[in-house]
Parts: sequence; structure tokens; C-alpha cells
Amino acid sequence: MKNYIKFIGVCMIALLASCDDDAVVFDNVNGDTAVSFKQTNFETSVPQAGVTVTVPVEITTISTENRTYNVSLLEADDTAAITLGSVVIPADSYEGALDISIDFAAIGGNDGELREASIQLTPSEGATAYADIVNLTYFREIVCNDATLTINTDSFASETGFQIIDDAGVVVYELATGSLANSVQTFTTDIFLADGCYTAVITDSFGDGQVDGTNPDGNFTLTCSIITFASGGGSFGASQSVPFCVNQ
Repeated sequence: MKNYIKFIGVCMIALLASCDDDAVVFDNVNGDTAVSFKQTNFETSVPQAGVTVTVPVEITTISTENRTYNVSLLEADDTAAITLGSVVIPADSYEGALDISIDFAAIGGNDGELREASIQLTPSEGATAYADIVNLTYFREIVCNDATLTINTDSFASETGFQIIDDAGVVVYELATGSLANSVQTFTTDIFLADGCYTAVITDSFGDGQVDGTNPDGNFTLTCSIITFASGGGSFGASQSVPFCVNQ
């Protein structure tokens, strides 16, 4: 019981003390101005034409005039690829945006490699910032037309044939049956493929696929840079068809 009374007494003291304090009133016109990024992490692929990432920004006060705040590039894997705009808050608005442009041609590294940049908001005098750094992860979109065909055969390589057929039914590449001499071997060739969709067709004239009963099963791959357009092989019978698309 004594502990209960003591608890009530503490609560009353706290209540009386709070009444003596001035109430905090949020003033969106004359109060302190704080500006921040609404989202601080972005990831994007960059096509050949480049890309612009729009970062939303919010502010705590309102104004009858447009407001502009600067940003700076803290660090980037590809400084020349990044172009920064300014943070623009339109008049009578609590929200604005920052545009970050990325140039495809200025991106370094290998195909598909993730690259990073950090951008910091630097508001003018009279304003403060929080959530003020945007972390941007980007990578060069892989555009690839120079494909490489690799066929690992069984010992009856002369039975193997291969075609690439476009979506209009035109054969754009052919390795005719009988082109390879019988032996376990690796056949490779480079093939240019225009943008579009295709079907890769591997055939076996004997009808048992790339299997000879002694060696590991054969296979094929059609690749371009780090992209695998099509793959197959093994015990597929007389033929195997694999649809794929290039830069679609």
C-alpha cells in the first residue's frame, strides 16, 4: 500500500512540473527549417542512353517562394559518370526532388559489376539537414550481340547438328550434321545476333542426344559476356529446342 501511494505522489509531481513548462508549438512558417532525403538508398541499371534517378526530398517549413539547396558528391566509383542537379522545393510545398544523372559511357568496371556513389545534401545558411546522404548503387546494363557458341560433343560428334532460328523462322546460323569428325571435342564459334528473339536447336541424327555410353554427356552453351542466352545437351533424343532473346 505504501508503495502504491508513493507512486501516485510521483505522478502528481510530474504532472504539476509539466504544467509549468511552456508547450512546444510547431511553427511551419517561422520555425527552424530542416531538409532531408525521403529515401536514402537507390539501385538502378543504366541503359546506353543513360538514366536519371529522382530522389524525393522533404522540408519542415513552407515558403511562398521556390527554394534551392545544393548537394555534393562525397565519393563515387565513376566521378565522370555522375551529374548532380540541385534540390528544388517549389513554393508552397513541403516536398521537392533531386535529379542524379548517370552516363553509361563513363561507367568503368566489368559488365554487370555493381558501382557506388554517395551524395550529400548541403543546405544553405539558416537550414539544417538530416538523412542527408543518398547511397546510389548502379551498374551498366549489359548490351550484347556478339555471342559465342560452345559445343562439347560425345564421341559421335558427326551426329551433332546445331541451328539458331529467328522469330520469323529464318535460320541465322547452322552447323550442319556431319560437319564435325567423330571424337570427343569442343567446338566454338562466334556469332553476331541482332536484337530480337530466337530458338537454339541442337540435333542428333542417331536420336540419342549427346550420349555415347562411355564419356560424360555432351552439352552446348550460347553466351555473350556474362550472359547465357541458351544452354542444353545431354540425353535429349533427336532434338532439343531452347528459346531465348537478345537485348529484350
